[in-house]
Amino acid sequence: MNRIILILLYAITSVSALVMLKFAAKNGPLLQFIEGKVHLNISSMAIFGVFLFGISFVLYTYLISKYDLGYIIPLLTALVYVLIFVASYFFFQESITMYKIFGVFLILSGITLLSVGK
Repeated sequence: MNRIILILLYAITSVSALVMLKFAAKNGPLLQFIEGKVHLNISSMAIFGVFLFGISFVLYTYLISKYDLGYIIPLLTALVYVLIFVASYFFFQESITMYKIFGVFLILSGITLLSVGK
């Protein structure tokens, strides 16, 4: 049970961080080079996104230290991909195509096959 909570917490923090950074980047790039100088366009949303990435990194390192890499990495990656697919539709009105749905189906099928016998 602990493993499932940590995996979900990792996925939620990773996806939330990406969504926050995408929202923050709508006001322009976070880092620009203008006339040879570096300009930062950092908002509170960008800082919160980076903070969430920090939390997800700590959870990620814990998870990879406790579980088989051949199992946990594909599981974490697939979960984040699927959640980003859903979040991008709801938050950014990105299109859902048959190719994307088929890709998600393949990802979930692969995770199911990797989980057999676990």
